Amino acid sequence: MKLRTTSPPSSDTGIELDPTGIETCEPRLALSASMMGAWLAPLADPLSDPFEADPLQGQNDIADAFLASCPADAYAHNADTSAPSLDTTTADFPLTIAPAVLTPVSSGTSLNDLDEAFTQAALNSSGDGSGSSLIDQSARIGESTGIDGSGQTIAIIDSGIAYDHYAFGSGYGTGTRVVGGWDFAENDADPYDDAPAGYHGSHVAGLASGVTTTLDGDTFRGVAPGADLVALRVFDDAGNGNLAWIEDALRWVHDNQDTFESPITTVNLSLGTELNDSNRDAAMAMLEDELQMLYEDDILVFAAAGNSQETLDPNADDVMYPASSEWVSAVGSIDTNGNLSDFSQRENGMLTGEGQQLLSAIPEHVRGYDGYVNDYASLSGTSMASPQVAAASMLVREAMEAAGVEATSESILQRLESTSVVHTDASTGLTYRTLDIEAAIDFSDLVGDPIDNPVDGEPDDTPIDDTPATIDGYVSGNDSDQLHLDLSGLLAGTGQATDGSVYLSDDAGQYKIGLDGTTEPIIIDAGAGGDSIEIVGSSGTDQLTLRPTTGTNAGHSILTFPGGVIELRGFENVSFTSGGGQDRVTMYDSDGDDVLRSNSESAQFTGRGFEFEVEGVDKLYVLATAGGSDAAHMTDSVHDDELVIRPQFSSLRGGDLFQAAFGFERVYAYAEAGGHDTADLGDSSGDDFMSIAQTRSLISGVGYRASATGFEDVTATASRGGVDTVRIYVDSPDGEWHTSESLTQWTGADGTSRIARGFERSEAFEQYETVPVGASAVGANAVAEQSYLPARSLDEIKRDADDHLLGLRQLFENYE
Repeated sequence: MKLRTTSPPSSDTGIELDPTGIETCEPRLALSASMMGAWLAPLADPLSDPFEADPLQGQNDIADAFLASCPADAYAHNADTSAPSLDTTTADFPLTIAPAVLTPVSSGTSLNDLDEAFTQAALNSSGDGSGSSLIDQSARIGESTGIDGSGQTIAIIDSGIAYDHYAFGSGYGTGTRVVGGWDFAENDADPYDDAPAGYHGSHVAGLASGVTTTLDGDTFRGVAPGADLVALRVFDDAGNGNLAWIEDALRWVHDNQDTFESPITTVNLSLGTELNDSNRDAAMAMLEDELQMLYEDDILVFAAAGNSQETLDPNADDVMYPASSEWVSAVGSIDTNGNLSDFSQRENGMLTGEGQQLLSAIPEHVRGYDGYVNDYASLSGTSMASPQVAAASMLVREAMEAAGVEATSESILQRLESTSVVHTDASTGLTYRTLDIEAAIDFSDLVGDPIDNPVDGEPDDTPIDDTPATIDGYVSGNDSDQLHLDLSGLLAGTGQATDGSVYLSDDAGQYKIGLDGTTEPIIIDAGAGGDSIEIVGSSGTDQLTLRPTTGTNAGHSILTFPGGVIELRGFENVSFTSGGGQDRVTMYDSDGDDVLRSNSESAQFTGRGFEFEVEGVDKLYVLATAGGSDAAHMTDSVHDDELVIRPQFSSLRGGDLFQAAFGFERVYAYAEAGGHDTADLGDSSGDDFMSIAQTRSLISGVGYRASATGFEDVTATASRGGVDTVRIYVDSPDGEWHTSESLTQWTGADGTSRIARGFERSEAFEQYETVPVGASAVGANAVAEQSYLPARSLDEIKRDADDHLLGLRQLFENYE
């Protein structure tokens, strides 16, 4: 549908008040505000239900899963409220959909009345320009510095953009504000925000980069009004979307990043869907490579966190996908007082922007054609916050380039975070950040030297004593502090520093921490507030133990290094970068739901009120024993890695890297960096279920679940009791089966293997056909002879498993 014809104005008022066939705008947003989740339902892992009657149920639908539409009739509009509701009688939605909340603008019957309503909205600002909203800040920045996002283009992946709107310059193509785009729903080059379900993309684009003057002379502006726009339409006329269109849009951005006069530097995704264990892998398999590619292109991607905080499924991720991707910055919504909106989903440390009652552009067709393409509506949702934060990053990028600072994905995000204000959400204890763009774009300290080349006067020959003061400890107050601790000057193995000390920096300056050779710890106490510290390790062996600010030994962390010990107190956020030694880090959880993400280069552990990050550490031990439902995501190295999974304990070893996770209810291990990797899955004393496939294997029992993805060799052993079940799935016919009553093994022609020992129940499938295993295979002599592996009793297997686990525990204890 490409309908943009403007109806003739009426002779009396200039407006056609109630045009035939034009719906009210309330129901539409639910269909275009958030990516639908129905098409992900068939991707639920067929192995996830251990007692499903048909083990292959659902697997035959995978090939067509992403072609399934998201039925628009699943939404029924409630006339008594402005928010759409889910009609569960017309469609089965296993995922929670999070539409933005529409608040219609009350307007009269004339253009002057429309402008009056627009003026009363205070232009999304404080009116006098003194407010702290992102739009207020950007207006002041534009007036004082001229920084407005010029020289850049932002891609809006949404329902399209009404590019004929006054706020977008009333044009499309080269030389206009909306310089290009594509409609992936209708596969053409006209990404106009039309159709009954349209206008969400236009509203989002206006908050990012719209600018115009109303008939009454008032100014509407987004956060980066100097930036160009690209419209990428991924919703059809009914408001349906699918992952394939979004994937194509992300690739389009990569392929066309330098096509236009101003390069694409930023992408906004005010859409998303809830993910859980059953569909996470499938969705991420489609989009993660494109999202990572854009991040490495230095194109920042921002996405709405979601609006389902109050009704979020407990099995779903905390924020919608793709906001939950490691390559994407999730954006939450706050109110005018800086508090998280009740509807906004939450992620520890996430960026936020105002997302309530925000006025922005909507297409002419929404309210009826009056001949003036200048309509606006007020919306609420994380969809409205995300484009503002995305546009703010463009201002920071422009300021960095002007100051001669390299602007990369990492450096821009670091600048946004380091200059932001950290708050703690009273309802969850999680932290969130509000942006101070004016501080983020201030690089005046890099312009001019205060002695040799002062900015505002003649050279000053007065010598300045910049020798840091020596301190033996540090105590702060109730402010939110950001400290930097530098051990890089220490000489490995000597306990001495090249200049005699360790350096600590805060906003006031730099200090030396004297090392007197005693064993008493030096105390760095951050006091109250949301505090952060960045630590650069020494070239020797450093040992760091990190604890969150709640629970046992709350907030007391210990850093041991050559020549001293430092006790860190009261820090919610700690980052550690190895200086090159054989370092070891131990991290403890909170009593909430915590998440670990680790790989061969770095690790991040986040939870209620804390965030720990480490880089370049060889030995990592993480304990999740304080409570909550905790999840660990562990990724391999380029070496031949060995994974061990046991209930309440998992480890991944490769080269010099060792990662250990204790007490996690959910563990996800990934072998994707290279090498020939092996996984060893062990049972508990209860009834366990294991499934082994060529790409992914899992184990589940009472209170825990673990999976291993991409491992070439997988061995599953049931030796600790209970009635255990195993299923082996093989796609390739190029392999051999070997079975006995207690052994099922498949060996592929490529040298990979799948082995299961000691299970009471065994099933095997090759290309969806049942393979006889266990007693049935022996009786029918249906598979190869049983001489492939030496016979072993269950007692022998159990002893080996116990010895292995004991050895791993002792290894951990030796490092404590």
